[in-house]
Amino acid sequence: YHGRKLVGHTGGVGGFVSRVMLVPEENLGVVILTNAEKGGAFDSILFHVLDYYLQVPQTDWIAAFKSLSDTEEKDAAETMKKAESSRSANSKPSLPIEKYAGVYADAWYGPITIRMENGGLVISFDHTPGMLGDLQHWQYDTFKAHWRNRTIEDAFVTFSLNADGSIESAKMAAVSPLADFSFDYQDLLLKPAIRSEEH
Repeated sequence: YHGRKLVGHTGGVGGFVSRVMLVPEENLGVVILTNAEKGGAFDSILFHVLDYYLQVPQTDWIAAFKSLSDTEEKDAAETMKKAESSRSANSKPSLPIEKYAGVYADAWYGPITIRMENGGLVISFDHTPGMLGDLQHWQYDTFKAHWRNRTIEDAFVTFSLNADGSIESAKMAAVSPLADFSFDYQDLLLKPAIRSEEH
């Protein structure tokens, strides 16, 4: 940045994000801790501090990051609107809804349970109690996990079937293109562990 090497990292948990940035040539370190989940907030602070410290022309970083955020949100809204308008809303799942219930396992994460509750499907990540969501039919064999904790990014859950109609696997993908990279649903491959009818 302005000829200086920057070395940094971000981090966060629900409701908080942070950034550490080092400028080795200047023997400078900046740590920003926030109680918000907007990257533009800590980036605006960071670059304001860097500009001041490096004595470079000031930039209105709040406006710059707001403009970037507005563009990203507009693009994401258009992408999601296209997905909504192109989905086959009148399609039905291949199986009776209760057949999707059961215990699934991902080699990386472990057990994920899908169960019937009040006539619908509920998904829960067994090792992450806050990840409890209602599966709403999206189209064909794809459902949308609408998490009850709204700080968690919604996800599509798409089931693949074997030739005999049993579930072979399920994959997940974030619904919004703005989903934080830490919601790495695309890395999960859910395989049936115990089918619901075996309970």
